[in-house]
Amino acid sequence: MSTDFLSRIVQQKGREISKGRKVISESRLAEAARQRSDFRPFFDPLARPGAAGVNIIAEVKRASPSKGDIRADLDAAKTAAQYERGGAAAVSVLTDATYFKGHLDDLKAARSACRLPVLRKEFIISRYQVYEAAAAGADAILLIARILSPEKLAQLYNLCRTLGMDALVEIHTPEDARMVAACGARLVGINNRNLSTFETDIAVAMDLVSRLGPGQVPVAASGIAGPEDIRRNLSAGIFNFLVGESIVRSDAPSRFIRLLTGASSVDP
Repeated sequence: MSTDFLSRIVQQKGREISKGRKVISESRLAEAARQRSDFRPFFDPLARPGAAGVNIIAEVKRASPSKGDIRADLDAAKTAAQYERGGAAAVSVLTDATYFKGHLDDLKAARSACRLPVLRKEFIISRYQVYEAAAAGADAILLIARILSPEKLAQLYNLCRTLGMDALVEIHTPEDARMVAACGARLVGINNRNLSTFETDIAVAMDLVSRLGPGQVPVAASGIAGPEDIRRNLSAGIFNFLVGESIVRSDAPSRFIRLLTGASSVDP
């Protein structure tokens, strides 16, 4: 995947939104979003370390632009149920079809199969997608600072919170961190992967965590392959981890999640 990935995917999202508006209007989605009252708290279970000192946001992920197919036949509902049995704090569901082979139906299926809060992981650039996420059952959304202006980030974050959802706001650079501090985000995802080059360095989160402000809770994402990576981040004060590929590739997701958290009892 070439270095213009972000610009290409943002253009793709623009086309998808335009197509979506022809099927269902933004006003109809907004009405459905505002009628929801069943939001599961996403921030609360991540605000402090879990029973084993670690919280895992386990991801439903079939493919990626850099790795291709990871598990093309992944069943979102069965996978989410396995994640809950393994002790995950939350579930993340990729809904991008073009690059990740996901769908909003995966989010609906995953949420129906477990009691955990569910994050819509998507390249969100418009209010339309925020309403769409809420109407589909998302409890939280991902907002990526790098693809949004400060004004747009604040607008989408405030809309999300007004509707009753939480937000995981993603950063990768010190500039992103300053931008996210200005919007008042509580939960900050520090992506170890550069989305332009796809280079991954798990030291990124450990370096950037000091840039967060009081009350901001970090989540390390990308490149978390095993317990040693968890331990390194714990030493930097990070206890939340969004993990996708390594869990999806494992033969026993529940067992692998327990391995990551260091839980003493391990399910098969």
